[in-house]
Amino acid sequence: MSQIRLLLIVLSLSLLSSLSSASEEFSVGAKLPPLDGYELTGELPDIEGKVVLIDFWASWCAPCKASFPSMDEIYTVHKDQGFEIIAVSVDKKQALVDRFTQKLSPSFSIVWDGKQSLVSAAKVSVMPTSLLIDKKGYIRYIHIGWHGNKSIKQLEVELVELLEEDV
Repeated sequence: MSQIRLLLIVLSLSLLSSLSSASEEFSVGAKLPPLDGYELTGELPDIEGKVVLIDFWASWCAPCKASFPSMDEIYTVHKDQGFEIIAVSVDKKQALVDRFTQKLSPSFSIVWDGKQSLVSAAKVSVMPTSLLIDKKGYIRYIHIGWHGNKSIKQLEVELVELLEEDV
């Protein structure tokens, strides 16, 4: 086997290994890594000891637009029980984020992943995708897409379950 071919195999295996470890970092059962290391623009709320929904969205995404009013309602009902939502925009331009959020006026936290560092690390390819994190900081559920009432009911059941858990 030529040295070039061997080098390509080693590089491919190394790349596959790094890709699988990145996706494992954001899989069900994994501890959520600190978000402040991803160069997000916007204010991150204190999430320690809280149930958190991290929602990846984009301004061009119709299901994202449809999900925001329902998520805002869920947030309003449960925020005093220790629930936070961090909506992470993956838009390429800050102006698109601003226009979208001004129109919908959500009451939960919005941050912008302008460098695509968090969305890349989490390997999110479908908008919206959300991670539901328990009070100990572990990813318990991953939701891909938004399916209206079905998504609302599922999120409510999971949220109540996690809010009722002892730390």
